[in-house]
Order: sequence, then C-alpha cells, then structure tokens
Amino acid sequence: MVSYKSETKSPKIQRNFSVAIGVDSADFIISEEDKGKRLDRFLTENFREYSRSFLQKLIKTEGALVNNKKVSPHYFLRIDDKIEIKEKDLKRLKKAKEIDLKPTMGMKLNVVYEDSNFLIINKPSGLVVHPSISHPRDTLVNILLARYPSIKGVGESKLRPGIVHRLDKNASGLLVIAKTRKAFDHLKRQFQTRKVFKEYTILTWGEVKEDRGIIDLSIGRSKRVPTKMVVKREKEGRRAETHFKVIKYFKNFTLLKAQTKTGRTHQVRVHFNAIGYPIVGDKRYGKINRRS
Repeated sequence: MVSYKSETKSPKIQRNFSVAIGVDSADFIISEEDKGKRLDRFLTENFREYSRSFLQKLIKTEGALVNNKKVSPHYFLRIDDKIEIKEKDLKRLKKAKEIDLKPTMGMKLNVVYEDSNFLIINKPSGLVVHPSISHPRDTLVNILLARYPSIKGVGESKLRPGIVHRLDKNASGLLVIAKTRKAFDHLKRQFQTRKVFKEYTILTWGEVKEDRGIIDLSIGRSKRVPTKMVVKREKEGRRAETHFKVIKYFKNFTLLKAQTKTGRTHQVRVHFNAIGYPIVGDKRYGKINRRS
C-alpha cells in the first residue's frame, strides 16, 4: 500500500474562530484555521443564506470591515484580524436577492428510497444540485420543490433546502435529502462526525502503480483561481484523506474505488490529479491525456 502525504506536518488544528453577535453587529476574530482565506469566502461559509456575489457587494459598500478598515473582497485573512458585520447593512442589502427560487415542473427524479423523514435519489450526471448565480434554475433543488414543496425552509440555506451533502455537476450517484428539520440536523451530524460511508467509482488517466493506497494531502482554495481547489502544505490547507483500491487496469486507464474520509470540495478530483492520475472527463482538473 502506498501513502501520499503533505510536504510538511503540523498539529491538527480545529476550527476555532471567536464570534460575538450583538444587537447591531456580528464580530469575528480570525484564528489559525481560517488564516489565508479570502474574506469573501470566509463570509460565504459563515453566512450561507447569502451568495458570494451578494457578500462581495456587502464588503465593497463597507458593510463588512476588517480591523475597522475597508478592504477588498479578495483580502486574505490573518490571525487576530477582526471582521465586523453591521446588521443594518445586511438588512439593507437583503432586498437585493439575486436568485428567485422557483420549482421546476415536469422533470423526473429517480427515487431509490423514501420515508417520512428523508429520501435517497440517484442523481444523474449533468444535473446541478442547487442554484447559483451562474446556474439559477433547473437544478435538483428546483425539481425537489416541485415534488416536495414542504422542504422549503428545511436546512441552513434558502437556496439549498433539504440538501445535506452535494455531488459535483458531472458526477452521478446517491444523494440523501432531508424532508424535515429534525432529519436534516440528524443527517448533518452524521456527515460531520464522519459516520457516513462515501465511496466513488472513478476512471483515471494512466495505470496507477499501486493496487491500493491512501492520499493524505491537504486541500485549499487556489489564490490565483478562487473557484479551483489545489493541494497545499498542511499548515496552509485543510486536511483531506482519500483511500483507494484498483478494480481493473486498462491500457492507459485505471478503474478504481475511492473512499473519502473527509469531505473537502472537489477532494477526489484534486487528489488524483495531484498524484498524476487525473479523472477522465474532468474538464477542470483532468486535462492531462495519457494516450500513447
């Protein structure tokens, strides 16, 4: 068994920023875990009911200050930075919603299990899970709302009702959808405590040398291309662990099973690209063709 690890090691750091929410504002003090993150990304993670472009506008209009100063949405956070969010500014911009969440009628769902608390669907490749500025309609969420209007309001984000976890647009596979708030909270805890078994079947370019192994490489957002994830040194990224086992070898290709022990954005795609075996068909991370 082979093990791929990050270049440098440091003690495991738990997410631990401090936050004080008052009557008129919410203040964040940045810790080691969030050092190096862009301000707009940090706010998106902590105010999930708002889109990133919405929060970027908030920053640009001085609704979010760092150390009592106006900064760019692309500002990289430092330890002990103080972020102040004025409640009146959130309310002022809240009217500027960029996405009108509407049900999509007439589109079928492949439901493989359902009860009164949750359902499991088989998501096809090409279907986006939830709306965004670039894809505001005809997502899985829009389809779910047409069939299950009662899930509206279930969860932590108005744009992701019932959504406990996600699959990338081009990935197919099973997704668990919560139908009630109680089910959402329970399922979320299951994912957070890593009690959910997540396995992917992937086809990579190249013939992977070892028939099984562990990829333990930290992942973080690219500073040059913020929408892209990259492998980073452990102290600069978030720990990500992927186990894999070869199913079958082909000439110039390998079919594998991959199990994620953590749930980082684009984790499997980034990990296999990093070790030199990008996933076939991945336009963002799998551009290396290994045809002879």
